[in-house]
Amino acid sequence: MLPCETICLIAPDHCFFLFVLFVTGECVDPLVSGLYASSFLASSRYNFLYSANFAKLYGSSGWSPSPRDRQPWLQVNLGRKYRLMAIATQGTFNSYDWVTKYSLLYGDRPDSWTPYIMKGGNSTMPGNWNYYQVKRNVFHYAFTAKHIRLLPLAWNTENGGKIGVRLELFGCTYDSYVLQYNGDDSVVYMYPGKRSRTLHDHIAINFKTLEQDGLLLHSEGIQGDLFTLELKKGRLYLHISLGSSVVHKVDGRTTLTAGSLLDNLHWHYVTIKRYGRQVNLTVDSQTVTAICNGEFTHLDLDTQLYVGGVIEQNLPHLPTTPNFRGCLENVFINGINIIDKAKREESDIRIPRKMHFACRDILLKPMTFAGPNNYLQVPGFFRRPRMFVKFKFRSWDYTGLLMFTRFADDLGALELGLSEGQINVTIFQPGKKKLQFAAGYRLNDGYWHSVDLAARDNLLTLTIDEEEGSPLKITNPFTVRTGDRYFFGGCPQTNNTIRKCETKLNRFHGCMQHIFIDNEQLDIDIILQRQWGRYAELLLGTCGITDRCTPNPCEHEGRCIQSWDDFICICENTGYKGEVCHLSVYKESCEAYRLSGKYWSGNYTIDPDLSGPLKPFEVYCKMKSYKAWTVIMHDRVDGTKVSGSSIDRPYIGDVNYWNASWDEVTALANISMYCEQWIDYSCYKSRLLNTPNLLVTGLAATMRVTFTGAGHSERSKSVAVPSTKPALTPSFNATVMLTIDNGERERDCL
Repeated sequence: MLPCETICLIAPDHCFFLFVLFVTGECVDPLVSGLYASSFLASSRYNFLYSANFAKLYGSSGWSPSPRDRQPWLQVNLGRKYRLMAIATQGTFNSYDWVTKYSLLYGDRPDSWTPYIMKGGNSTMPGNWNYYQVKRNVFHYAFTAKHIRLLPLAWNTENGGKIGVRLELFGCTYDSYVLQYNGDDSVVYMYPGKRSRTLHDHIAINFKTLEQDGLLLHSEGIQGDLFTLELKKGRLYLHISLGSSVVHKVDGRTTLTAGSLLDNLHWHYVTIKRYGRQVNLTVDSQTVTAICNGEFTHLDLDTQLYVGGVIEQNLPHLPTTPNFRGCLENVFINGINIIDKAKREESDIRIPRKMHFACRDILLKPMTFAGPNNYLQVPGFFRRPRMFVKFKFRSWDYTGLLMFTRFADDLGALELGLSEGQINVTIFQPGKKKLQFAAGYRLNDGYWHSVDLAARDNLLTLTIDEEEGSPLKITNPFTVRTGDRYFFGGCPQTNNTIRKCETKLNRFHGCMQHIFIDNEQLDIDIILQRQWGRYAELLLGTCGITDRCTPNPCEHEGRCIQSWDDFICICENTGYKGEVCHLSVYKESCEAYRLSGKYWSGNYTIDPDLSGPLKPFEVYCKMKSYKAWTVIMHDRVDGTKVSGSSIDRPYIGDVNYWNASWDEVTALANISMYCEQWIDYSCYKSRLLNTPNLLVTGLAATMRVTFTGAGHSERSKSVAVPSTKPALTPSFNATVMLTIDNGERERDCL
């Protein structure tokens, strides 16, 4: 098959379709049709004829859950890890049962899940519109998994319809080479000949971790070349330098940033491609591109590449980031499988200490509060004089109920709430004024935060993020006798018991994990299995938080602020408006202001390309009754004295326009009917413009340069004044001004 570039030349309108076929042609094997019945599991079934094992595409039945199942799911064990590219669904055969919307979870284990997120941050996938037609969804980025779980969100209800699913997954086998890092480990790859010089690179690495910071790759050269890949605050940073020059004052260091919330213990897939100075960094489905600073094109690295951490401390460009803690998978450096080499103990690999070639997962069992009526109710130890509650949470929301419990013996209640990014502690006492205190700052930043509360009579201590040096202490008089139930994330709608949950706060939307009550960690699975607790609209085994502000959807440097399920753009002081700061608040020219009713001359801000990438800038508008002149001031208005110029060495003066770059001036010229640059030239006893016979004594002249048509976009930013070979006094003054006429002309003028 022809490569995509050749296909684009032949039929550009169809390039994308053909490209998909070309890329996925070798990875579209059906993976579900050949599985045994034991590979299927479901939360419930309607009856035997609608069991989970009937959920195969084109099968004679389908899976349907029990009508009493409040949170139905269908789960498939693929038997091994596969690279997944697409999913296809049908409804139950010959019925009115089909799913119209669903979410998909995937993972290496059946109790730890990663939600599949579509473009735009949405996790809801479109389903079917009848029982027989196949709806195929191609994943916009490939991922690896052994287990998948389908969560029906909406289904057909007409003619007695219910949930009905048949499905197929498409992908291919996946070889996994894994290494476990504990923070003090490192794998060192020795370059052949102790040097690496490349014009292009292709690097791939997968990782998962709970840490916000960690060094993934590092190498450097004695000529100032650098290559570093690291995690900082849950984001991925690539630092690359093709060489710096002290003599020419060139700093070659270039930094690319991608991804967010990468400390979620999910696998993340990183690809780095470089050709010369152009670099692409891809994390999962996000790609950023940059051109390396400087003029060099080769990456010259010396001796070795560090993978997962650095043991030596004598490197000149050693990052301050701590070594990586977590798992690395399939580390390929220009086609070289580093982990496979390490496992084979080849001579060009150095490992300072023994490492494990397997990923030992930490079982966290997070949960996601994502519904309008979500809550979790768990039991507590009744009538104890001391209370201990500890948990971790992450969220984007400013407000929400974190925890509520009512004391025994009608002694009141205690509430923990998120308010304006702080933790509010409220103690209610019958017949007394409530006690309320706040702790923490900007805790709705999407990162994990720990909350540790300890209380007894007349004393409450609250510690945020394990900062034991500065806990919040409340010493007001109150009495503590623990109740028999705790509510997290919200209160139930049916709330008729004596020890009911009451709050004025909104429901919490976010994730929680590591819940301890009275110093005992809750096992959510056991509690719910034995019906000791209750919950609603809770997603167990995964944290479904997404970062809708990365990459920033707000244009023109607008500030993105997000909640759990939405975002807004703050366009203040950007010069733009609209939902994503796309619409300029300024006119494109002085003529546009005149036509809108602005008839007085003065300083105006214009935006020649309106919603384009160029920034608005300030100009002087000289308003006439029939047209408006746009005047751009610069730093050459005052006269410049010049002496001793010649044809071989003419005087050259740079013109720097105020408040506008040359690109912005060019954009203004391109929408103008007439553009003029003029120079005032005065000299004494000199031949004007090097004419052989005209000798001038005391001359004041104006030289005009008029721009029309395509010549507007010339990039020369210099004004050259030719020599006049003066006979007596070798001096003259030059004054330069740019004046533009925005006549009544269309923007697409030639």
